[in-house]
Amino acid sequence: MGGAAAITYGEVDVDPEDYREGRYPREIIRMSNYNYARLASAVRRQGAVAVLELCFSGIHARMYTGGGKPAWGPVDMTLPFGGQVAAMPEEKILQIIDEFGNAALAAKKAGFDMICLHGAHGFGLQQFMSPALNTRTDRWGGNTENRCRFAVMAIDMIKQLCGQDIPVEIRISGSEIVKDGYGIDEGCQIAEQLDGHADIIHVSVGAINRFGAETFSRTHVSMFYPHGVNVEYAAEVKKHVKKSLVGTVGGLSDPYQMEQILAMGKADIIYMGRELVCDPEFPNKVRRGRVDEIRKCMRCLNCFAEGVGHGDLICAINPEIGREREVYRALPAPEKQRVLVIGGGIAGMQAALTASKNGHEVVLCEKSGELGGKILCEAEVPFKQGLHDYIRLQRALIAKSGIDLRLNTEVTPEYAQTQCPDVIIAAVGSDPVTPGIPGINKSNVFGAIDVYKNPSLINGRAVILGAGFVGTELAIYLKDFGIDAEIVEMLGDISDGGNSTHKSAVLDMITQKKIPIHFNTKAVEITGDGVRCQGPDGEAFYEADAVIHAVGMRPLHDEALKFSCCAKDFHMIGECRKAANILYATSTAYAASRLIGRY
Repeated sequence: MGGAAAITYGEVDVDPEDYREGRYPREIIRMSNYNYARLASAVRRQGAVAVLELCFSGIHARMYTGGGKPAWGPVDMTLPFGGQVAAMPEEKILQIIDEFGNAALAAKKAGFDMICLHGAHGFGLQQFMSPALNTRTDRWGGNTENRCRFAVMAIDMIKQLCGQDIPVEIRISGSEIVKDGYGIDEGCQIAEQLDGHADIIHVSVGAINRFGAETFSRTHVSMFYPHGVNVEYAAEVKKHVKKSLVGTVGGLSDPYQMEQILAMGKADIIYMGRELVCDPEFPNKVRRGRVDEIRKCMRCLNCFAEGVGHGDLICAINPEIGREREVYRALPAPEKQRVLVIGGGIAGMQAALTASKNGHEVVLCEKSGELGGKILCEAEVPFKQGLHDYIRLQRALIAKSGIDLRLNTEVTPEYAQTQCPDVIIAAVGSDPVTPGIPGINKSNVFGAIDVYKNPSLINGRAVILGAGFVGTELAIYLKDFGIDAEIVEMLGDISDGGNSTHKSAVLDMITQKKIPIHFNTKAVEITGDGVRCQGPDGEAFYEADAVIHAVGMRPLHDEALKFSCCAKDFHMIGECRKAANILYATSTAYAASRLIGRY
């Protein structure tokens, strides 16, 4: 519907043992499930190619279960968490090759047009391709040809059973990124072995669950890396293949950059995952010349974290994603209401837009001179560019709408009553918490918001109090200015605010930039030359020219509740309800606004 050329459904494990014994860590839907045919039909009816991704989990099949029967892999090994892996005998390898063919044939019968094999990110086929893992000495290990034999024979089996008319693509890692893994030279040799067997070689990077945060953050490209950081791997592979098409993937959301990649011959195909989650209309908007209306993914990884943690694929900045049954279900036409939205931050903007889209008369008041809220303090942070693209888009949509926007307008209960609203939506946000530590009012102490706005406030070394995302991202940002910061945190880990995936991206940067974090450590006094703390090993003193507090936000409950009796309906949304994140702000805003006048 959104204009994508192809839609891939994955990951379907082909090993019958994984299905029967529940060894694979995610839900597996076997090809006998008739929902596959319905899914393929739904995609094909829109004119797109329906693709099914098949995988073999290998050593990761038991990554969360531990003990019991070992998982299969290239060689015998013990995994870091204690899981056991048994070397696959040849008959097992041949069985899995047959299963790839059988699953592909079932997919073809179900109506899928193309098959994708997952041979990247640490899945079973890559485990055999990788010289670091596959140290076998038989025909399935050793040189590149032997290590790729498993994947080549799986592709050939699919062609044999399904015919030459069903294209087969394979996703590979052009590089495992880190020093312990293979690099692009080996990636190109792998591609050469697959060339002509696979119709498409889809080039990603990484070896998930082997090398930690860095490779994970490059596979699921985090906001800390440039757009298109992995394109060069596909470009290099393309120089080495003669028969197969080459695709590229990884955090791409700029249509001009994508067009340039194609025009320069770096790849034949552009793949998108998170961008099409964020804006399913992306291809249509490009085709229709509405590029300025694209909702670009800001790579916050909330979709990944929510999908893994709660089973719902939702988006922080598109509140309709994951709620399609609500969005597309016919609702009674709302009774037109006059809606007053107080606060023009993330939540307030979304509330105003949703209410206006549903036909209500909307007044949006913001006490400052611009929309965006306190998060505007990060406007100059390079890795938050996606966030500010989103804010600019929301501003533009508000300008095009019929919303009565009133900047530099501080709303009081008296002012609210003069507007005669039917509904008031309070989106007044939160304020930073100032910790009650002796010395907190010294001249060398700053709040995180002030430092984000003006990093030049910090001269010399800094100590940051608080290891949430505000504090850790600030330390990363300051490092770009040559400012060394260390972090003091009372708890035993980084506070992820419910987004464990972005936490992995933050850890990647913390590690690369060598930023110290002192966990289970409490600041007890701030002095002119540092912070005195109580830690696991007793008292410690961390020298600093500046101390920055980033210990959390306080919801402005009372400020919001002043308006509770100024209209017949009243809603609190976003951070005045609970200090959380952008996902929470947009979700509560959308939910409150969508049903106005319908109940």
